[in-house]
Amino acid sequence: MLVPSSFTTSVLPVQENVVKNIIFRVSALCLQLAVYNLCSYCAFKSKAYTSFLMFAEDHIQRFFFVSSRGWSRSAIIVLGFAILSPLAGLYDTLLWSLDSPGYVIKSSRDNALAVNDQLLTAPPYIVFIANPGGSVSSIDAEAAITGNLFKSGFNFTLPPMNDLSRGDIVPARQSLADAGGPLIWLDDEGFSVGIDSLSRNPRCIPETTDDRNQVWGCQFPNNDSSVIFPLPLGQPFIWWDGNQSEPMRPFRTDNLWSSLGTGGDTAAMKQVFTVTKGRRRHTFFETVLKVSMVSRFPASIDDAEILEMVRRTFSNDAADNIQPATQTLADVIITTQANHLSFSGGTFFRQDFSVSATSIELLNVTNQDDRISPEYVVLRYTSTNITLIRSETLPNPVTPLSPCPLYFSNLATGGRLRSTTCYLSTATQDPGSGFHGQLDASAVLILSDVFGDGSTARAATALNETGLLWYQNHTEHIDQVLASRAFILGGDRGSVLVDVQHTAPALSYLQLLLSLIPTLIALVSILLIKKDKRGYFQSSFFAAVHATTHLDESQCDKVGYSHVPPEIRLDVVDGHVLLGTPHGGTLGIVTLGGMDLPTPTEKNAAFVNQDLYHTVPTMEDP
Repeated sequence: MLVPSSFTTSVLPVQENVVKNIIFRVSALCLQLAVYNLCSYCAFKSKAYTSFLMFAEDHIQRFFFVSSRGWSRSAIIVLGFAILSPLAGLYDTLLWSLDSPGYVIKSSRDNALAVNDQLLTAPPYIVFIANPGGSVSSIDAEAAITGNLFKSGFNFTLPPMNDLSRGDIVPARQSLADAGGPLIWLDDEGFSVGIDSLSRNPRCIPETTDDRNQVWGCQFPNNDSSVIFPLPLGQPFIWWDGNQSEPMRPFRTDNLWSSLGTGGDTAAMKQVFTVTKGRRRHTFFETVLKVSMVSRFPASIDDAEILEMVRRTFSNDAADNIQPATQTLADVIITTQANHLSFSGGTFFRQDFSVSATSIELLNVTNQDDRISPEYVVLRYTSTNITLIRSETLPNPVTPLSPCPLYFSNLATGGRLRSTTCYLSTATQDPGSGFHGQLDASAVLILSDVFGDGSTARAATALNETGLLWYQNHTEHIDQVLASRAFILGGDRGSVLVDVQHTAPALSYLQLLLSLIPTLIALVSILLIKKDKRGYFQSSFFAAVHATTHLDESQCDKVGYSHVPPEIRLDVVDGHVLLGTPHGGTLGIVTLGGMDLPTPTEKNAAFVNQDLYHTVPTMEDP
């Protein structure tokens, strides 16, 4: 199998295909000229003037000529010309056949507003990537995230966004302990965003270690696990002010995270969402990773698998040795399982523009009839991070989708209003204070069967190293592309760059070389045919007749173009068809013998009333 190289691959762009066609066609014409001149030179060297005249005849006449001459030199010259000339005319076809691929991809960069007409009417805000086959090499995350965004046939890529750190925050109004968890503070009225802690057992009270960290860890009865296990994980929690708050829930009708974000399974979710209050819109990026192990028969997990699960989830490198802190945490979970209890432990962490939570739970889930004996046991790890990436002031304040007598918010997905939280609200309205603002899940990415299978009791299956390594290598690029999609759908499109690709005709170096070679051959052939000083093998039969019959002042020792071509007529005299000259004479065959050629003033008389069927010496060497 031939491997394409840069020499044979199309890399030299031209403006249009017509330019490429002209280059190839000129090359073919040069080759045809070279064939004509070279064959003419061969006829000149062989003194085969009749062979030269056959070049201007059609194929049938050439056939009669060749068949009448046999394998003589003159016949071979005509046969060679008859074969090579048509082949030279197909030379441009040969050059076209060498296209590999015949074009190059050219890119122009613009913002998404400039290509707004190419955007789909209602692009989906959900992107789902599943990998049931287990081969991460087949995952094309960028194609999945950028798919179903623009119209079919519009070729584009989304370059990285370099301005994802333009958030505006205010100093914290409450300490980490008083706020009940880490928050990103957005104004002085208590407007803030944090992580929903409803899935954490209220028995486990976080301990504040410093102004940025909280930790918790506790054991609790198994019947609490049945309540905690189905609760959603990693929901953003919005405080509109110091009193009113609500979680940002996924839409159950189209967002798979409403089911994957609860219970067991191993999956991940990334979303870009906006929170708008008045004219201030804040954009956040959230990442949630959930890894689960489950065992039902028996309802217990092997101690070694618990240790391995803790090592894999609480280490940056799955190949690390067991660290003392990892061993201690695993021992606590193992002891909890031996005591037939459930466990929850984790940390909250706050930075200026982000909040994060990491937890691990051993949940002995009981059935409704028996609240003590577990039906199955789940070891679940969860990691959540929410980062503020942009704050902006809108021209107009956000307005409610519809009136509501209670506290409520607009709900949107992909920049499109869908409903409100009025039906979920239970708080009565203070006069003029019912509408909070707007929540928009601009773009959501869900990954399933990429990191592992959460339905087994083996740590290596629940979180496989191959999937985790793939995620670590691609997560930064995935975040960039997902943010671009989110801003196109539900943000400032003018801030998103789009690289638009289009094809441009191109030549390969091989095609360029083969296009130039006929030009060089043509130049050589011109130099060779110039050895014909008289020019009879460079001119047409008309020019030869014009010169040799002295129809005007031209000389016969050197033939060329007729600048004022004479008028040749067909005359019929006594049943014979004669070629008439402009001065009333006729062209015929005469025997000159030892006569001198007539002078120009005598030529008309010399060619009038001559017999048409005389012999004349052959003129093979003019």
